[in-house]
Amino acid sequence: MVDLAPPPPEQAATSPLGRALARVRTRLRLPAVRREPVTVRFDRREAVRAVGLYLAIAALGFAVLLLLSHHLHYSVEHVLHRWDSANYLSVAEHGYPHHLSYRPNGRPAWSTLAFFPLYPGLIWLVHLTGLPFTWAAVAVSWAAAAVAAAGVHTLASSVSGRRAGYACVALWACYPYAFALWVPYSEACFSAVLIWALVALLARRWLAAGVLTALAGTLRPTASVLVGVVVVTALRQLVRERRWRWQGKPVVCALVAPLGLVFSWLYLGAQVGRLDGWFQAEKAWGQSFDFGRGTAHFLKRVATYREVDVRSIAVLALLLLTAVAVLALVLDRTVPWVLILALAGVWVLAVGTPGSPLSKPRFLLPFLPIALLPMAVAVGGLPRLVRGALYGSGALFAGMYAVGLLLRFRYSP
Repeated sequence: MVDLAPPPPEQAATSPLGRALARVRTRLRLPAVRREPVTVRFDRREAVRAVGLYLAIAALGFAVLLLLSHHLHYSVEHVLHRWDSANYLSVAEHGYPHHLSYRPNGRPAWSTLAFFPLYPGLIWLVHLTGLPFTWAAVAVSWAAAAVAAAGVHTLASSVSGRRAGYACVALWACYPYAFALWVPYSEACFSAVLIWALVALLARRWLAAGVLTALAGTLRPTASVLVGVVVVTALRQLVRERRWRWQGKPVVCALVAPLGLVFSWLYLGAQVGRLDGWFQAEKAWGQSFDFGRGTAHFLKRVATYREVDVRSIAVLALLLLTAVAVLALVLDRTVPWVLILALAGVWVLAVGTPGSPLSKPRFLLPFLPIALLPMAVAVGGLPRLVRGALYGSGALFAGMYAVGLLLRFRYSP
């Protein structure tokens, strides 16, 4: 049994911090928001079933994507080289550039230097088996997505029950932006590492959580959210100790967690001979944190009908629904704070960064299973036939929407 609830009142009151918090709560008349204990359970057969469920839904969506693309006279190679796929494949095949290019206005030009190194490295390793780079990338993404699906089921079933675990996997697979798990994008690998890192945190497997978080830092910059969650959780574990005695594993976890991000920044900077090389390259994509000014400008353009697109509505809906999900999870005592912090953190990051507003639903994809927990409980209780129809129609829609995102719409998804 892994108990993530705060210490009981009699234990908390024995420490100075606990007594101070108790006095503040008494004066403000605030209720103590406690979490129910969570037991992290992993069942191999259930995990295999969850992976099979994911693969069935993903295969249907991917088949729809390829069939419709063929009908529109796009080749499979063209589909698998669209947008960020081309950048990852370029890094895997040719490596990173050794200089930064600049536009006439002095801003950096778009460069593959903005893409973290582990996913292209995995593509290169699988390519050594004889697979072409494109299909090596697809193999890596599908294998990682299967690992992520097992983690999603483990996480959701531990918090909300076995049926909710299967439903969470299926709903995640039906997400309209799930195409990023099928094609040469890094979302599948990042999802696998992220979800299992959260599972390790819930199980208090500190060293595993730290190592997985470090790996996440070599895949995507959004690993900064996971690093923050891990460090806060480790510090909270130390604070909860009655006598502040030394806790080696949480401290090691907090120290190891940021190493992947630091390595990626230094490695990418070394390619162009400057410590801030990645940060300079990232300026071309507009991903600097601006506390929401860029998002507010995007909302203004949508509200005044200057940027009306079906994807704009999807972005607004997802940001709003994610905020609602965070509130719902806060009120649900069965959901651990670790998951709430992760979802709230990525929402703040999505709102606070102005670049690629139409890609925000994709950036939220790895964290989406957390937001789906309340819906998964309801869907898991539906009759099997209804669930099958829901998942099948979701897969069909995801495949059709992927055609628009990858081939028909103007900007990168």
